[in-house]
Amino acid sequence: MQVAAHLILGSREEPFLEALLASLDGVASTVIVNDNARGLSPHATALESSHFAHRGRLFVDRTPFTSFADARNVCLQVHERHSAGEWVAFVDADEVHNPEATRVAANLWRVPQEIAFVDGYTWHFFQSFDWYTSIERRMMFFRFRPSARWEGLVHEQLRGIDGTRIALPYVYGHYGHTLEPRRHAEKARHYSSLGAPGDILREEQLDDFEIEAYFAPVYPRLMRFRSKHPQNVAETLERLRPDLARFHEITERIAQGQPLETKVRNRLRFLNYEMRWRGRALRPLARRLLAAPAVAIGPDR
Repeated sequence: MQVAAHLILGSREEPFLEALLASLDGVASTVIVNDNARGLSPHATALESSHFAHRGRLFVDRTPFTSFADARNVCLQVHERHSAGEWVAFVDADEVHNPEATRVAANLWRVPQEIAFVDGYTWHFFQSFDWYTSIERRMMFFRFRPSARWEGLVHEQLRGIDGTRIALPYVYGHYGHTLEPRRHAEKARHYSSLGAPGDILREEQLDDFEIEAYFAPVYPRLMRFRSKHPQNVAETLERLRPDLARFHEITERIAQGQPLETKVRNRLRFLNYEMRWRGRALRPLARRLLAAPAVAIGPDR
C-alpha cells in the first residue's frame, strides 16, 4: 500500500517540523505540502533536508492561504496529479508519531474496503512537555478518493468519502500548545478571523498579557505525563526547553498546586482516557494493524 502524507504550513516557524518528518519515514512514501507562507518560506530547509526530498518524494505547492479547507484541497489535487497512493496520512506540523505508526502503515492492506478511516489518539500537551490536558481521538489515515474534498474556513471537515472508521490503541504527541503563550494567542486570533468562536486578545494586548489569567480555564485539566515522548522528538524538546522554561515553570507550579478535589477529578479523567484508548485493543483488526507486518496476501478481517 502506498501512503502519502498531506501537510499544510503557514508563515510561522514550526519547531516540530523536522521531528514530524523524521517520524513519517517508514509511514509514508510521499509527503505533499501546501506551504502557504508569505514570501520566503521558513520551512524550506527542514523540507529540503528530509528523507522524502532526498528520494524525490516531496511535492511542495506554494498556493497562498485562503482557508484551511482550500489549503488541504490543494494537497488532494497534488495527490491525484501524482497518483500518490491509496491512503493519505493526515498530519499537522506540531505532531510527532511513535514508531508503531510504521506498523500501521505497513498493515493498511488488511483494512476491509468498508473501512475508510483509521484513527489513533493524541496526547495534547499544554504549556509543558510534562503535563497534558487530554487524550483525543484523531484521524490518522483515510482512503484517497477523487471525490474527497475539505470544507470549512477553519476546523475543516472531510467530505466525499464513504466508509466506516476504526480506532487503534495507539497514542502519539501533539505539541502545538507547548510553545510561547503569545503564539497561542495569535493562533486564536487567526482562527477567530475565520469565524471560530471564543474570546480573544486584542492585538495591542499580545505584547503584555497575564499568562495565568489567560490560561486559567485550562490549568485545572492538567494531568502529569508519565509515558515516553516519541523518540524522534527528544532532541527537539531538549533544544526548546531552555527558551520555554519560564513559561513551563508557571505550568509546573500551578499543576503541582492543584487542590485535592482537582487532583481526584483528574485522576478519574486519566483512568477514563486510558480505558478509552487501550480498550480499542479488544477489536482483533485493531491489534493486527499494530502487529509486526506480514506479507500482504489479501483482505484480513
